[in-house]
This record gives sequence, structure tokens and C-alpha cells, in this order.
Amino acid sequence: MTIRGEADKQETRAAHTGATRALSLDLYSFNFSVSTAQRVRAYGGPPAHVLRLRGMEDEQERYYGDMAEQYEVLWLAAAAGSIDEQGIAVRQTLLSADGRDHLGELQRARRLFREGRDAELERCEAFNRGWLRHLDLDFSGCAQFAARMDAFNEVFPIEADLPIDPKSGEYMWMGKPWQPLEPPSREELLERFPLRQAAR
Repeated sequence: MTIRGEADKQETRAAHTGATRALSLDLYSFNFSVSTAQRVRAYGGPPAHVLRLRGMEDEQERYYGDMAEQYEVLWLAAAAGSIDEQGIAVRQTLLSADGRDHLGELQRARRLFREGRDAELERCEAFNRGWLRHLDLDFSGCAQFAARMDAFNEVFPIEADLPIDPKSGEYMWMGKPWQPLEPPSREELLERFPLRQAAR
């Protein structure tokens, strides 16, 4: 077939399909596909509101990580008898690499044995005093974290151009009602990091 015959064939096909005379890629086949991640990168990365949402979620996870670390630190301090009656942890300088105060633990075990008291029960009570004090102090200092979340929640639905469900009037996100991020309450923290109880 001649070149002119091929051109006539393409013009006839374009006339039947309503396609424009511009070059169409319909006749060509490609041996590659572009993934969604590659397309997002090609458009300059994820939208700013998605990055901000991820940042707030990461900040929330860091907060829980800090709380978990303090939870373990106080448990070790309670083992060494380093938590006073007000719940203040008095840390010693001679700590091992894993954060334990072996000398304090030994002294505490001797003192409790002399007094005939249950070591595990005493440790749990000391830990609970320290943990409740830490929650009270941290919860009052959590206002900045809560303020950042409130500012994020105020802007996110508009910035992300979230649709509104006509029936409920709620913003929708990924096919579900959008839930604003909220800082954890004291009760939620106690549920996640409960008070210790001695085994009976």
C-alpha cells in the first residue's frame, strides 16, 4: 500500500470516529505503563494539604512515642524506689545503659524486705503516682499541640476542597465522613497507657 493510501485510510477513520486531524496515539501501542506514584511525581508531588495531613499524623505518633518512652522511664524509676510521695521521679546518676538503677533497686529491695512489704505492690503504687502526675502536667502543657490541631482542622476541609454530603451536611473524605483530628484526652491516654496493678 502506498503512503497516500495509508493517509486516506487514516482520514476516513478520523471522519467516522469524529476525531480531529491532529495526531492521535490510538493507532500506536506502547510497551510501558505509568504508575500512580509516577504520575503524582510528574505533577510535582502530592498536594500540600495531603502533606500537612501526613505531618499532623506524624506529630501525633511522635507524641504517643514520647508518652510511651516516659511510661517506661517511670516504670524503671519505680523499680529503684526513685519516685517520691508526690509522684516526682528523682533520677540517680548511676544508671546502666538500659536506664536501670541497679544500686537503687538493690537498696529498695533490702528496705522492703526489712519492713516486710510487698515489692511489686509498692512498685505499682509508686509508678501510678508518678504516671498520674506526669499526665496532669503533660495534659496542661498539651495546649499548643491542641491549638495546632484546631488550626489544621479549620483549614483542611477548605484547602482540600472536600465535598459535602447533601443528606448529612458533613464533609466527606475518601468516601467517608471526615473526622477532624483531636488531641487525646486524659482518659484516652490512661486507656492506651494504663495504670499498673500488682499480680495477685
